[in-house]
Amino acid sequence: MSEKQPKLRKNLIWSFLFVLIAAASVWAVISQNKSFSIGQYIRFLRQCRPVWIAAAFLSMLTFIWFSAEAIRVLLRAFDAPRSPLQGLSYAAADLYFSAITPSATGGQPAAGLFMMRDGVSGVTATVILLANLAMYTISIVLIGLVCLILRPGTFLRFSGFSRFLIIIGAVIQISLATFYCVMLWKEKILDRLINKLLKLILKIKWIKHPEALEQRVLGALSRYAKSAELIRGKQKVLWKNLLYNMTLRTAQICVTMFCYLAQGGQGSAAFDLFALQSNVVVGSTFIPIPGAMGVTDFLMLDGFQSIMSKQNASNLELLSRTTSFYVCIFLCGTIVLIRTITMRLREKTPETHD
Repeated sequence: MSEKQPKLRKNLIWSFLFVLIAAASVWAVISQNKSFSIGQYIRFLRQCRPVWIAAAFLSMLTFIWFSAEAIRVLLRAFDAPRSPLQGLSYAAADLYFSAITPSATGGQPAAGLFMMRDGVSGVTATVILLANLAMYTISIVLIGLVCLILRPGTFLRFSGFSRFLIIIGAVIQISLATFYCVMLWKEKILDRLINKLLKLILKIKWIKHPEALEQRVLGALSRYAKSAELIRGKQKVLWKNLLYNMTLRTAQICVTMFCYLAQGGQGSAAFDLFALQSNVVVGSTFIPIPGAMGVTDFLMLDGFQSIMSKQNASNLELLSRTTSFYVCIFLCGTIVLIRTITMRLREKTPETHD
């Protein structure tokens, strides 16, 4: 119990910080439009076309669903199939804790914890989440590249500072994708690095039982190498996972496009909105702020205002951001809460024997 209390307190602090930054981000967006009022925004929502609003919400749900399927397809490669509901809890944990922690540092550990509670080994969970993260990052780069080729002018619609953020974001995303692939395909590099670090620690004599530590580390490295080799041999699975990640990322970006159509936007400019939003994703993903809040809002407003009025840009930003992020995170948090409660109830329920 004493170990769970600090974790709970830490999660509550991150959740409070998330709400605080979210409120500040929304206020910043509203303050950009001096004519904004609650009444004006309600009238805007009433004028939106319900069909496209429904499409936006469906895209957001598609994003969550395929996030789960991307993990499940990798689990099946290890002969560890999990139900759709279990996969949904892994994806929800990843998305929720990625949103409330800086640089998404809490997402993979939370998802890995749920997976291990369901009987997946720690090493297998690590390899699965690393492979999924690699394909997730590659999908961001690929979608951004396609949009740059098909709509090169959309990048130039952003201000100089926004273009700087997008370029830095692209460089970091490509670097991360390369790093993740090296971790999977060249695990001997990881092996050498960890062995050197282990030797350094043993020389300093920080550990009371160095032999036990060395055996645990070497054993974990051996299991990691076997798991990485297994996933590398499943090329069809990796391609399928990449397809799922491309789908979920496309669905998330489509939320903005559908919200634009809902407010009466022209269909001919819909893909321009998609391309603008893909640039926003590239430019904001690396920011070490929970959910990249603030930076994402800034980039969205900057891009949207290049093709519409400031008021319409503010309304579109609030509607699309609420749907694709805030509602999404609320749903994921609810799923995580339900899964946590059910796991604890199962742990407290004594096993019955015939």
